[in-house]
Amino acid sequence: MKSKRLKYIAGLAALLLAICLFRSCCDALFVASREVFVSPQGTNTIIIEYDHVCRPYVYQKTWYGKREIWTYPSAGFMETVSFSVEWLSESQFRMTYNDKNDEFDEEYIITIPE
Repeated sequence: MKSKRLKYIAGLAALLLAICLFRSCCDALFVASREVFVSPQGTNTIIIEYDHVCRPYVYQKTWYGKREIWTYPSAGFMETVSFSVEWLSESQFRMTYNDKNDEFDEEYIITIPE
């Protein structure tokens, strides 16, 4: 009886370890970089993840993980880029990409849904 329970617990621990390893490996495969920004009063946290062609994906941090709130509408970039974030309010922010030649500047205003 005790041996059966011990095998059950060991199996669950091995499954949990495999899930954690799989999740961390998948994250390393699909996400090139990540930036975290907190709103001025600290009520919202956004995560900007860049894939390997530097397309930004914006997520809102939740108690259970993250929820996607915005996806970049165009193709990716040929070089490594980073968007700056400026909070306009607790639930709205501006993402800006400034090109060196000011030829391809981009600006997006994103509202976090409730």
